[in-house]
Formats: sequence, C-alpha cells, structure tokens
Amino acid sequence: MIIELKNVGHRFGKRWALSNLSFQVNAGEVVAILGPNGCGKTTLLKILATRLSPSRGEGVVLGKSLIKEVSKIREEVQWLGHELGLYKALTAEENLKFFANMTGEKIGEGQIEEALEKVGLRNNRHQRVGQFSTGMKKRLSVARILIKNPKILLFDEPHTNLDQEGKKRMSELILEKKKAGCTILFSSHDHPETIPLCDKILALNEGTLRFFGPPNQIRRDVIL
Repeated sequence: MIIELKNVGHRFGKRWALSNLSFQVNAGEVVAILGPNGCGKTTLLKILATRLSPSRGEGVVLGKSLIKEVSKIREEVQWLGHELGLYKALTAEENLKFFANMTGEKIGEGQIEEALEKVGLRNNRHQRVGQFSTGMKKRLSVARILIKNPKILLFDEPHTNLDQEGKKRMSELILEKKKAGCTILFSSHDHPETIPLCDKILALNEGTLRFFGPPNQIRRDVIL
C-alpha cells in the first residue's frame, strides 16, 4: 500500500472535522473523495498533503510518517487546492520556470512545452497570467504540478471552473498519470465526470467514513 491512515481525526477548535478515519490506498489507484459541503474532504486532502497535521491517530504515506517525516513526503506528493499560487505579472512559461527554480527542479524548454500542451495552453505560453480566465489559471496550475512527476497527486475539486474542453483534458490527464503508475486522490461534487475515473470511492459525511470501495458497490444515497 502507498497510503494508510489509522483512526485519524482533525479538530478545529471544539469541532471535529474528521473523526476516526482508517483506510488504505494501493499504488496506482484513483480514489474520489465524495460527500456534502463541510464533510471533511478538503481537510483529509490537506492532511495527506502534510498541510495539516492530524489531531489524533497516525498515518503513513510512501512508507513515511505523516507526523514525523513531513518534508520527505512533500518531495513525492503534489497538491492542488483552490489557492492556485500563480503570479499574475509573469507569463505562463515564466510561472512554470519560477516554480521549478523554487523547488530546485531543472526543466528544459521541451518539458515546459509538453506540460502546457497537455493542459491546452501551448499557444498562451507568452501571455501574462493576469490576462487569463479562471479556467486558464486552473489549467496552468495543473501544468505546474505535472512538471515534477510526483508519485502521488492530490486535487481539491479538479474539474471546478473548467469548461467542457478543460474537464475532458483533466480527466485524460488523471487517466494518463494513473497509467504511468501515479496514485491520485481528489475531492469532487461532479459525480458524472469523476466516478468513471475511479478505482475506489471514499465517501464522507460529517467527518466520518460512510463508504470505501469500488464505485459499483456504493448506494446512491451515500454520496448525495
């Protein structure tokens, strides 16, 4: 297995956003995290991305402790949340180069062109990000994490703010990364777009695990 959580919980003040979560994810699996607003989807992803530390319980990602080996996990995991982290004054290409420099990555022109091609922004490489639509910014953020070739990808609502072409490209990228052996977990409300991509569904409600297993075994009322 590549991810294992045991009795993980997280508390904001007196409120438990997650409670006693235990599950395992195997290498190369795609897992959709589903549930109503406020059920703990983003909190769970942030814990796996080491942006939050569990208030209780323990977890292992890539054989490393979620609590004691945070920096080592971050070397192999890429996280895309709602904060896209782009610089408006820079072009699309300059954003990718700046990100690579900040993380110590050495990338060539070919890698940048390939990443932009995959998200449909090759013809916008010299355009300043301040002129981009919300959907184009989302695509560029995806390109930014693709240049690192991580072992685990974590997405918070990957299809949100994308048009139909963008959603199609996102789905294709998820399947392409899965084929390459990447493990992917993402939250979603867009069930028709995301459920066909998944090996497993993890359904939450009020911070507790309602279901974890193949999509064809889940009841519809669990994910409403």
